[in-house]
Amino acid sequence: MDSEPAEVINPKFRIWLRPDGIAQIVWASAAIMNFEDAIAATDAMTKLTGGKRRPLLVDAHDVGPQDRAARSEFARRGDLVSAVALLGATPLSRMMGNFFIAVSRPMAPTKLFHDESSALAWLREFLT
Repeated sequence: MDSEPAEVINPKFRIWLRPDGIAQIVWASAAIMNFEDAIAATDAMTKLTGGKRRPLLVDAHDVGPQDRAARSEFARRGDLVSAVALLGATPLSRMMGNFFIAVSRPMAPTKLFHDESSALAWLREFLT
């Protein structure tokens, strides 16, 4: 029987399961996300969690644009995440986070944060 990996490293992202049960993904600086990247990230999340829904912390501080297909894939994956906290510190990352939430209408509760501690406090409410 295969055990779940501790983390998954991809050229565009690194994702891991934190000790508190929250999954965390950090996107590479200026990474441009397409549908294939979204599939790779959701597949990595599935491998990390064994398919169990978990809250997800997304570090999008310096991320590049997402195409429509990537946004749609992330938004529809409420089967993988119980909630999503988007971390955005720059004006561009905040604008992109707000755009994603408003336009894509994610299936799971999704909220934009400026600091990690507030994001984690909110995500802990969704641990099961």
